[in-house]
Order: sequence, then structure tokens, then C-alpha cells
Amino acid sequence: MIIRAKKYMIYILILIFYIIFFLPNRLEIDVLIPSQPIAQQRVVVIDPGHGGVDGGTSYGGILEKDINLEIGLELRRYLEKNSNVKVIMTRQEDIALDHLNKYSSSRHTRDLRARIDRINRLEADIFISLHVDHRINQPWQKGAVVLYYPRHQQNKIIAEIVQRHLNNLKYPGVKIKDHKILKRRNLYILKAKKTPGILIELGFITNYEDRKLLVQKSYQRALVKAIYRGIEEYFSGFRFLDLD
Repeated sequence: MIIRAKKYMIYILILIFYIIFFLPNRLEIDVLIPSQPIAQQRVVVIDPGHGGVDGGTSYGGILEKDINLEIGLELRRYLEKNSNVKVIMTRQEDIALDHLNKYSSSRHTRDLRARIDRINRLEADIFISLHVDHRINQPWQKGAVVLYYPRHQQNKIIAEIVQRHLNNLKYPGVKIKDHKILKRRNLYILKAKKTPGILIELGFITNYEDRKLLVQKSYQRALVKAIYRGIEEYFSGFRFLDLD
């Protein structure tokens, strides 16, 4: 037994010697263990819908374009602060983008084409288009809903992850409604050729509770954190838990 134990000890020592002195030269350690978190190597395009003369949907003095931009800018700040992803905005001020091409006589179509063109030109990993929904005859509709178009296989995956985090959003005094993702084939912005992405309806401006929440900075930050967790989970491949 003592001889056999010594024999195994010799094998173990040889293995340790090999690992220490020979294995590092044969492996790309930087490839196996990235020096940065996965999400820090990614590019995200944020598209705040509408802008300029196009206010989007509205209710009273509340304009969709303003909500989209406020949340878009907050999402950019949060991503850059917490993961150092490269974030590119299709707009970062109150402007429309229809002046960037002559694709159509329709100002609205030119604006959408400009956004798609920019997304297609960029070497981005995903894009997130932000909007606010309305249902005049369905004022009970509320909550954030993720829309996708199955041009890319990843689109549905991204949509499901982000929707789960939005459904798990916690905010004082608010009961968050669970939504399922919606497949939409008629939304131009979702048809980017090179980049997977989703459209998020951040809430319903025709719902009294959503309307109040969407203009509150604290609720906007809660939405941003949920979207951020979804993006991080998609990039990392690890399921994130919503603990707060």
C-alpha cells in the first residue's frame, strides 16, 4: 500500500509540474478568462422613438417623444456606468431624423429609414427601440410590453429575457402586470438586416396609472434597471435574479 501511494504521488507531482510549466504556453489564457465582463465588449444602440415635429402618441401635455428620450438617456447613463458597454443613440435630443435621407415623400417613413440605416451601418450587438403605447378604447391596458420580429433568431430570445425582467419589476404601491412578448411583422424599425433587436412599449399613455408613472424619474429608473438586467443577462448567458 505504501509503494502504491508513492506511485500515485509521483503521478500527481508530474501532473502539477506539467500544469505549472507547460500548460500556460499551450493555452490562450486571455481567451479562456476575459479581462472584462462579457457585456463590456458589446455595442448597444438605443433608439428613442419619434422626436422633433413628431410627438408620437400623447395625452394632455404629455408627449411620447419626451418619455422615450428621457428613458433612453437614462438607460445610456446606467449602461455606461455599470457595464461600460459602448452605447450609441439614434437621437439624444428632441429632433426627428427625416432630414437624413430622401427615401420617401413621407416624412415619417424617412425618419424610420434613417433609424434603420444607422442601426444597419453600426457594428452593434443589439438595438433597443423605446416607445409608449396607447389604447383609447382599452384604458385598462397597462404595463411594459416587448415586441419583436423574427428576422433574427436572437430577437425572440432578447424579447423573452427583457420581458421577464420587466414583469419582475418592483415599484412601491404598484402591481406590475405580467405580459407575454408580442410578434409584430408590420413594424418597420424591427426589420434591421444586420442587428438583432426589440421594441419596448414602456407603458400605455391611455392608462391613468401608467401615465402618472411614466413621467416619474424614480419609475423611469426602475424601468431602466429592468431593461439593463435583461441586456446583461442576454450578453452573459447567465440568468439574473431580480432581488430588489
